[in-house]
Amino acid sequence: MAERRRDAAVFEWDIFAVHKQELSQSADPAPASEPTAAENAAALFPLPVPWRGWVLVRRLTQLFFLLLFLILFLQATYHGEDRLSWPVDLFFRFDPLILVEHGLATGTIVPRLLLSLLFVGLTLVVGRFFCGWVCPLGTTLDGCRRLLRRSQPDGATVFKLRRVKYYLLFFLLGAALFQVKLAGLFDPLSLLFRTVATVLYPALSYGLEESFAKAYELGPPLTYVSEPVYGYLKDTILPFRKPVFLLPSLTLILFVTIIVLERVAPRFWCRTLCPLGALYGLLARFAWLRKRPMKLCPDCGDCQPVCKMGAIHAQEVPRHQSAECILCLDCQEHCPHQRVAFRFGGQDRRPGLDLGRRQVITAAAAGVVAVPFLRLGSLVHRPDEFLIRPPGVESEAAFLSQCIRCGLCLKVCPTGGLQPLGWEQGLDGLYTSRLVPRLGYCEYNCTLCSQVCPTGAIPPLQLEVKQASPLGTAFINRSRCIPYTEGRDCLVCEEHCPTAPKAIAYYHAEVADLHGKKVMVKLPVVDPDQCIGCGICENKCPVGGDAAIRVKRSLRLER
Repeated sequence: MAERRRDAAVFEWDIFAVHKQELSQSADPAPASEPTAAENAAALFPLPVPWRGWVLVRRLTQLFFLLLFLILFLQATYHGEDRLSWPVDLFFRFDPLILVEHGLATGTIVPRLLLSLLFVGLTLVVGRFFCGWVCPLGTTLDGCRRLLRRSQPDGATVFKLRRVKYYLLFFLLGAALFQVKLAGLFDPLSLLFRTVATVLYPALSYGLEESFAKAYELGPPLTYVSEPVYGYLKDTILPFRKPVFLLPSLTLILFVTIIVLERVAPRFWCRTLCPLGALYGLLARFAWLRKRPMKLCPDCGDCQPVCKMGAIHAQEVPRHQSAECILCLDCQEHCPHQRVAFRFGGQDRRPGLDLGRRQVITAAAAGVVAVPFLRLGSLVHRPDEFLIRPPGVESEAAFLSQCIRCGLCLKVCPTGGLQPLGWEQGLDGLYTSRLVPRLGYCEYNCTLCSQVCPTGAIPPLQLEVKQASPLGTAFINRSRCIPYTEGRDCLVCEEHCPTAPKAIAYYHAEVADLHGKKVMVKLPVVDPDQCIGCGICENKCPVGGDAAIRVKRSLRLER
């Protein structure tokens, strides 16, 4: 009985301390000489003061996950054997958006993605913690905002734009029902990994390589320091080859735009556009952990300007929005009266998202209606003849319905042959992976790309199976091939062909050289039944510009 009275008194104190204005309207203020019921409750049962160290814990946790993201990024590379000892796709296993979209698009569940259900469960308990504690892109935005030194307050327009991410989420899920998978273009994990892999990491590698090369030219005594440092970086951070990728300008512009939008409002991307944040927001509305007080205190309001997500709003929504709160705990840290706390339970009515049923249905229907328009440029049934997909991919339509454009296969490819696809196949194919043999070939003894693909868009293959699976077929352009046009031997393509027996053979024949004289040379030919389209012949061809031998989509592949 005593415990019940104490709990009732604590609850009464909480209500009185939070809603002073409501109390003043319903009853006359007590005389100054007599203590109020709230003061009596506070004197008998003082509320525990929230611990101010949670913000430090949150920042350290953010740094930990960002560091883990970067470590896994560096481990997604060839280490001398056809095996990865680190789960480099771990963060993508955390992503429930990938799980939901893949299930809608393919009707199947990838077992490794079920780890994301753990984060779904935690969100239902504590709220949208992933965005504030785990997401590496969110941590990056927090750090960049400090550099931008933003000071102006949020506008009402930014607060209203929070609905856009929910409409975008329903649009993407509506399109996924008809196997158009576009969430990877907006997913924060895919977006960040793709940007680091194709732009930031290559730029860093190029800058360091050039700097140490210049130091080597200058010689001692500078090299006494630079060479050991270079050796260490080469063993830990720098790749064994300089990575070069297509679409760097577009990728960089998109990423810089997200960063610069921090000048408009803190976490602008997270608040208005992130579909993963929208999914977590829908779940967070039912979280057991709630902020106290639910409303702004009438005598203060200091927590509103420090809320980077705009979850505390005085005019538009009078109550704390759990769907927008990312548990950064800045409001608790900056509360001058130590009133703000996060506690489990409570019967307070939660504010709605105010999305509008019609708007939600319209967004999902728009995703469905957009499917034929999005696929007008993809030419799924008639792909480009030089569009070579990664090993094991047999159906263009199936690949497009599974690829999340994360960039893991691009990063792990030891030769740099896998490249992001541009607009050639329309928006439906943007940033999906393709093999560009002139930049790098498919290594005959490598299956790393199939090991790292989170969704199985590149199916897992045993090495023997991969070596027997054709990516395409090589064709010789006799109008550019040196033996055919210049009358002299060149067997570079035959020498590098990895298959046994070789897919490129030669026969002796008489041709005219550059002076019109008849000479006997070895003319290369391709056996299409032996060729697997790895592209090493095209990569090593000494002819400038377009190679004299090129790989085309195999006629044996499903269209």
